[in-house]
This record gives sequence, structure tokens and C-alpha cells, in this order.
Amino acid sequence: MKLENRRVLVLSAHSADFCSRAGGTILRLTEAGSSVHVCDMSYGEKCESGGLWARKVKPTIAEIKKIRAAEIQSSAQLLGATIECFDYGDSPLILGPERRLRLIDKIREYQPDLVLTHWINDMLHPDHVETAQAALWACSYCGAPGIVTDHPPCGRPELVCFETTSGTAPVSGFVPDFYVDISAVFERKMAALRGLEAQPNLPEMYIILGQYRAMEASHSAGMKNCTYAEGFARIGKHAAL
Repeated sequence: MKLENRRVLVLSAHSADFCSRAGGTILRLTEAGSSVHVCDMSYGEKCESGGLWARKVKPTIAEIKKIRAAEIQSSAQLLGATIECFDYGDSPLILGPERRLRLIDKIREYQPDLVLTHWINDMLHPDHVETAQAALWACSYCGAPGIVTDHPPCGRPELVCFETTSGTAPVSGFVPDFYVDISAVFERKMAALRGLEAQPNLPEMYIILGQYRAMEASHSAGMKNCTYAEGFARIGKHAAL
């Protein structure tokens, strides 16, 4: 995947998804001069804020959102990206017609040539599937002149899916068709993940996954000096490893 001089839009269901699944690649992109903007659909306040719900004094939903808003701004800054949260709520995350139109308008406004989002069949996390389906819809129809939003139609960006929920790739049928070597930026990705304190289990999980994807990349894609990697699957395009 070309990393230089790209406009990349990341559509993430919850607060941490952009960083855990693609944080290293975002760093590689921004270091190469690309522009990356993240849109979180929700703060993951219900299903992905376990570290906050475990507190002796339970926080309110509003308090969790405030904490997570600060966390994502800090992590995105470490990755060199900008970020916003649509605050649509999670579990369930519902992206109906009006919200999908907002995604179309965001694509038209930002005019990315690459959109990163969840695997289209991440079935064990319905919020992820909802986001992926909405992303596919928005990328497919952002050029339709009959769909009117605040910004004019634009060309269709490339749509690429990042990792499924950890440990579920075989069940969800996620098989990477390319890898990004994140060895040189891995510690910075970990720093960004550790800043997402509402999910304290993430760093350990993604150290293991990063090493595993690097092993795949070494054996399947000839990336012999890779120690940490992130895997991706393209929608509508199958590339040889």
C-alpha cells in the first residue's frame, strides 16, 4: 500500500479501534506526509470502557464520554492524526439513513483516496459490522449526484478493512491480503494505546497480534525483517501476497 501523500479517512466504531487495529499504519502514513482524519462513531462508553466501569465508584455515561474524549484526542495526536467523535452511542450502534448521509458528506468534505474501517463481516461485534456496512454504503454512493448533502459528489475512495476483534479472525473469515510493517513505530503505537486507559488490556493483546501478523508477513509476503505488522483486507480487490 502506498503511504506517501495520501488523504486517509478512518471510520472507527468506538474510541480505541482506530489505534488498536491501525495505529502503526496511521503513524507510517503521517510520517510519510499523508493526512489522516479519524471519525469515531461512538465513545464505546457501554461496551468498551471496562477500565472505567471497574472503578469502585461507577462513573456516569457523561463522565465516561468526557474521559474518552480526552483519551482519543491525546492518542490521535501521538499518531499525527486528527479526530472527531459523532457520539452515536454504542451497543447497539445504529447507523440509519440520516447518519449514513452524514458519512457520505464527510467523505465528500474530506475527499479521501483511502478509507480504513472494520472488516465487513466482524460478526462477533455487531457495532463493527454496522460501521463497515455504513462505510461501504458511503464509499459506494459518495459520487451519486442524486444524493444531496452539504458538499458536492466526489470520487469513490479505496476501501480497506483492518483487524477484527482480537481472536475472532478465523470465525469472521478475516484473511489479510497485505501487511504494513510497523516495527519502527511500534513503541509509539503502544504509547498511544496505553493512553487509552479505559481499555487497559489493549497493549498486551496488540503486542501478541502484531508479532503474529509479522510472522505471517515474513512467511507469506517476504517481509523478512518485520517484527511487528498490521494486516488489512481490501474490499473489491484481491491482491496476491
